[in-house]
Amino acid sequence: MPPNTLGPALEKGIWVAVVIAAVIVVLRVFAKFQIKRVGIDDGLMILAELLAIASTVFLSLSVKHGFGTDLYSMPRKDLQDVLKYIAIQVPLVTLSTTFARSAFILYLLPLLGTNKYHQAALWTVLIIQFGANVASAVLPLSICRDVAALWDAEVAATTSCGDSDAVFRFAYFSNTFNSATDLFLAVFPAVVFWNLNLRLRIKIGLIILLSLGVFAMVASIIKTTKLNSVPSITNMGAAGGIELIRWGYIENVIIIITSSIPCIRPLVISSVRKISSGKFTHTDEPSTPAGGSPSVGPKEAKESPHARGFDPDVEDSSVDRILDDTRSVHTSTSVEGAESPSFESPDFKKDAGISVITGAGQSVTEPRSNL
Repeated sequence: MPPNTLGPALEKGIWVAVVIAAVIVVLRVFAKFQIKRVGIDDGLMILAELLAIASTVFLSLSVKHGFGTDLYSMPRKDLQDVLKYIAIQVPLVTLSTTFARSAFILYLLPLLGTNKYHQAALWTVLIIQFGANVASAVLPLSICRDVAALWDAEVAATTSCGDSDAVFRFAYFSNTFNSATDLFLAVFPAVVFWNLNLRLRIKIGLIILLSLGVFAMVASIIKTTKLNSVPSITNMGAAGGIELIRWGYIENVIIIITSSIPCIRPLVISSVRKISSGKFTHTDEPSTPAGGSPSVGPKEAKESPHARGFDPDVEDSSVDRILDDTRSVHTSTSVEGAESPSFESPDFKKDAGISVITGAGQSVTEPRSNL
């Protein structure tokens, strides 16, 4: 049997990707815990990552027995083990991807407010993709009376099985719907958030963060084109289905990572700010005049947050907090006075007055008369 080079290379690459995804999920939960917003979506994402790790363990076992080489050239025992571990890991990856995608939809639901059409669209997509993928994961394992028929030719010859073509057709349907779902989840938030009353810089940043799922759509499409190469007793070849397995894991990891990145936005921005401020502190120490207090030079003034037109309270916040603040501006009438608290931002005037939010969404400020 020729040396196995494809299998070990695939195994190493997938393990690296799964570990990176695990780190991102940990940061996600930490960030959500800090703002006290840990929810069901985080539990589903943790479950998705655990399933991804479990499936990668079975990938390692299949590579150990020769996965990545010509299945026809394997000893019978190794062939059975490879097919068995593949039959186990494929449903695990499918379920992991399903839970991760569902977690992202649940994360989006409160962000999009209470618009009943938005809510109905997301719930419909969630239910259909969840049901279709669970069925797609279970059907291959239940198509034969004896599940060992999936990896043992002798058992397959003595047991009855259902229509494998129907299972393949359903797999094509579910994977095609997954690709469409990933596209929908990338475009839908962009359309909704574009109409929000946010700074253009923040708006574009949020749209990019919440539209990263387009990469998952590409991986899903490529995986769908490889479905006919799934390894089985009746489908063995030189490639051994390695490309199908590769793109299945790529889709899975991309969804876990891209669905969690929006949640760790405050951590990333905070870390960058600390690194930047440390750099300025060490390289541009302010001089101290005879009076005792350090003077602020033009460089320091230029680098200050407000001099750059930067509002830390807004730009350091999590996505959901930013949108909460935006909704409060749209749905409330604020009265600003000399002693009343106000939402300080360069976009709002600091003059005392009455700010009225009109029905058209425009703010009209009426100056207060002098008393």
